[in-house]
Amino acid sequence: MAEADRRKWDARYASGNFLIEEGAPSAILVRHMGAARRGRAMDVAAGMGRNALYLARHGFAVDALDISPVGLAHLERAAAAAGLADRVRTVVVDLEVHAPGKAIYDLVIMANYLERRLIPRLAAALCPGGLLLIDTFLDDPASRAVAMNPAHLLKPGELGAFFGDDFEILEERAYPRVCMDGSERLKQAFAVRRRP
Repeated sequence: MAEADRRKWDARYASGNFLIEEGAPSAILVRHMGAARRGRAMDVAAGMGRNALYLARHGFAVDALDISPVGLAHLERAAAAAGLADRVRTVVVDLEVHAPGKAIYDLVIMANYLERRLIPRLAAALCPGGLLLIDTFLDDPASRAVAMNPAHLLKPGELGAFFGDDFEILEERAYPRVCMDGSERLKQAFAVRRRP
């Protein structure tokens, strides 16, 4: 599966058809940036790194993880051009099996990607007081209509079940998003803080 995913995303990034949300950072990241302690961040499924670049511009040292070396090469060039190469480290990794470590990140973002087995590992990777931000697609008829894999779609309210008393949910809301193909799909914005 990982090799097929790598080939798919490498081909997409190599084709030039790689714009996601016009290259702007995820809105949930912008909303919660003021509450985030500056330090280490991880951008999960970073692709070409719109969120990693935003984090680096705001003082974070960022680990940008993705399965596509082609996407991450774009990010490396963009970081170098912006004078941020020393703040962004790219890592080619299979996220289905990746274990990021424990209590090392002040902020973790996972946007437009869902691997349920990874969520507890991301939570464990947060330092006390750290934020985990998730912004991905909900299971709705419009998402299914564009042949999205149902396994990669959230059920309403599903994310909260991953977090116990050690975490405080800061935001949990569904919202409509007009995608690049012109379709409107529902997304889930979810923010949680590990209690100090």
